[in-house]
Amino acid sequence: MITAATWLWLVVAAVGSLGAVVWHWRLWQLSARAAAPPVAPPRVSIVVPARDEAHNLPRLLASLAVLDPPAHQVIVVDDHSTDGTGDLARAAGATVVVPPPLPPGWLGKAWACHAGAAVATGDLLLFTDADTVHGPASLAHAVARLEADRADLVSAIPRHRAARTWERLQGVFQVLLLIACRAGSAATDGARRFSIGQYLLFRRAAYERIGGHVAVKDVIAEDLHLAARVIATGGRFALCTEPGVVEVRMYPEGVGGFVRGWRRSFRDGMAAAGAGGVAELIAVIGWLGGVPLAMLAALATGAWPMLAAWSAAYLATAAAIAIAQRRIGALPWWGALAFPLGVAAFVAISGLAAWDRLRGAPVRWRGRSVVVGGPR
Repeated sequence: MITAATWLWLVVAAVGSLGAVVWHWRLWQLSARAAAPPVAPPRVSIVVPARDEAHNLPRLLASLAVLDPPAHQVIVVDDHSTDGTGDLARAAGATVVVPPPLPPGWLGKAWACHAGAAVATGDLLLFTDADTVHGPASLAHAVARLEADRADLVSAIPRHRAARTWERLQGVFQVLLLIACRAGSAATDGARRFSIGQYLLFRRAAYERIGGHVAVKDVIAEDLHLAARVIATGGRFALCTEPGVVEVRMYPEGVGGFVRGWRRSFRDGMAAAGAGGVAELIAVIGWLGGVPLAMLAALATGAWPMLAAWSAAYLATAAAIAIAQRRIGALPWWGALAFPLGVAAFVAISGLAAWDRLRGAPVRWRGRSVVVGGPR
């Protein structure tokens, strides 16, 4: 008679093998992209939506000041901040725009980006977040990718800066995002791609053709939808994978902010994965979550040879994660050993986001609450 533990081991072995293949295949695709040599960019207007971002702006604006070649224009949209964001940006030499009050049916970030784009005069528009830091050659690399791929929109994979212990455990979480969004794929159709609002470089003509941020005024995952609209209107999307383009420390306020932020972003982002993306994620999570469960089952049943085998599988999985997480930040190897925590966080936040989407819960962010539609 086959025991429950044996069934678990068989299922984990089958699903986990497929998940490991998907994991390595997607990351290999990401690594296979050739670097584009940097080129001198045309006039680039950088638009930074900012609401109570005085704690982040100094690092960002200092990095933008040393871009080589420099940007044509840096615009900070002070979205009715109460912490001196606008004064700080003016002192740093940025052009500051204060938009009208948020109109009904708009989300705050889209409204701020729309207001910034309205005063931008560059041939290219770069939308970036206040919590980012840009490398000196970042703009040259991103423009090179734009030209090499004849793209209309380029996004970039950020490197994550980790300061606290819990932040050093997020490596597997961020790599799962890359896999969910098919970051290494060269496919240009469909909605499933890695496009992140922290770095969106548009040709101005393409931005205007898709309707700008007006077209995504009430969309939470506006970055994914902007990329999809570029493709839908006959344009091309490209991903800049060169190292050092943009660095970010997301949700430094703590675990609560991390959960709230990704819960908000996952609401629309999970739908973009499609059936294929969900199947791939199930396989990968079946591997990453199944290995520790199989190890615990062996321990609970006293199956010592199986415990040794699954312990070896656990260490091999942690090693694969430690190697993969190098592409998204200088994260320590010991954080990879605790990978079940990151996997559990990914699954839990996905569940919370799905529940929010199903019941049409309002979006709460930066002191605002906006209803973006009914249950779906």
